[in-house]
Amino acid sequence: MLENISPIDLILGPPLMLMVIFIALFIHEMGHYVAARIFKMPIKTIVIGVGRTTKFWNDKRGTRWSIRRWPLAAYVELEGLDHNFTARRFWKRSLTIIAGPLANVAIVPLIFFAFYITVGQPSTPAFITGVELGLAADKAGFEPGDQFLSVDGQTITNNQDMWRLAYAKGATQSTYVIRRDGKTFETQFTPDWIEYIDEDGITRKNARFGIIWAHAPYKLTAITSVNGEDTTDNKTKAHTLIEQNMDKIAVLDIKGINNESKPARVKLSSAANIGFSARDAPDFKLLYLGQTRGNIYMQKPIKDQAINALRYTQKLVANIASVPFQLLPVDPYKVKDVNKVTHPDSHWINALYHYVHLLGIVSIFVALFNLLPLPNLDGGQLLIQTIEHIRKTPLTNKAKAWIFVAAFGSLYATMLIANSDNVPRYIDSRLKKVHEFINE
Repeated sequence: MLENISPIDLILGPPLMLMVIFIALFIHEMGHYVAARIFKMPIKTIVIGVGRTTKFWNDKRGTRWSIRRWPLAAYVELEGLDHNFTARRFWKRSLTIIAGPLANVAIVPLIFFAFYITVGQPSTPAFITGVELGLAADKAGFEPGDQFLSVDGQTITNNQDMWRLAYAKGATQSTYVIRRDGKTFETQFTPDWIEYIDEDGITRKNARFGIIWAHAPYKLTAITSVNGEDTTDNKTKAHTLIEQNMDKIAVLDIKGINNESKPARVKLSSAANIGFSARDAPDFKLLYLGQTRGNIYMQKPIKDQAINALRYTQKLVANIASVPFQLLPVDPYKVKDVNKVTHPDSHWINALYHYVHLLGIVSIFVALFNLLPLPNLDGGQLLIQTIEHIRKTPLTNKAKAWIFVAAFGSLYATMLIANSDNVPRYIDSRLKKVHEFINE
């Protein structure tokens, strides 16, 4: 796949990344601030940024606001932390502590929802772009261009729905409604099941339809044969053969799982590949297999977009929370939106979504990280407050230190145990990559 990166992206990327981090931290601290205000807890200081103070003022409640030179952090300091704060009811103290992480998580579906209703949800259309020969979809008679409309009565509008409703069923028979050449028909279909270890040593297992969904363009280096003629490492030959078969059904060997080439029946569309033959066009030597030039921003009713925003947030929270338990290696698909739009015609909208998505990831990470039971984090403070509430007496500094040592040790041990099975596979995958690099 191709993703265009302009010089402007390289220049603006680092400061925008820092701004995203600052926004996530600011949202976190404002969560604490709002909760403290609701429960009428005195707030001593609110600091925005780091470095030299450029502006400050005291509000009517006596809180000192401080703006500093570099917008890289923010924090809220509660007045009399050992007295006024601990004098409050336990549930109020607990809510004030977790209000920061809650604010970080709560903002994520809102920013996705705002993007979805103004621009659309990045989506892969539910059209088959290729059928892998000899697999379940091929045996069932599916064809390139077929559109999935529903599975077992549940509506399908994009590829996300297919994974959520169809792939999630596993290798079980279901009733699918398909549209082909303007005609709709119903068919019974049972996918295969696949389990394998990918090139990074990550175990994958899911239903396998034998369908290519990608609407984003392929580089010609991913095409290793056209109608049986080998084109490995020969982009010129691949280009010529594809041009000869434009607007026809062709069989292409396409690199897929672990860079293994699999033959697939595709319908090459000149309408989707308008720049394929123009040497000065951005799309020269790029091949679109679908009916659309890449993924699209799909418009849906407001209610559906709200549900989609919540679903995607839930998925990100679950995936990011599981990352520490799969560190060797980290699965890139846990935080990657495989349905993002990359077409250059919508470059600035794509860039906006990139930072919306990045803000969502960073905000969730800030929330989950702060919930860890460690010193100076919300989770550590909540842990101590809870133990003291149960004991009805304050803990000594030595007791707190031992509690944090035990909490950190338990967390670290859990991570080690969870990743122990991955170590041999991870080492093998790294050695394989080194071997491939040396051979190349």
